[in-house]
Amino acid sequence: MKNPIESVRHFCTIQLEILKDHEHKLRKEIQHCNVQREFLTKTLRDLGDARELPADIVSDLLSTRRSSDE
Repeated sequence: MKNPIESVRHFCTIQLEILKDHEHKLRKEIQHCNVQREFLTKTLRDLGDARELPADIVSDLLSTRRSSDE
């Protein structure tokens, strides 16, 4: 049977690697969110305030988006 201290060391080392991988994935997700936020913010800024757009243009944009999702 293994030494209990060695077993705990081994367990902790494995857990640290798992946490490191998880942290890396979360950082990538946050980076992806930041890129999306920047793109959407710039798009809104380029379009001006969405309330200034005619309702039919907004509806067309929404329906186009919905149909591409299907």
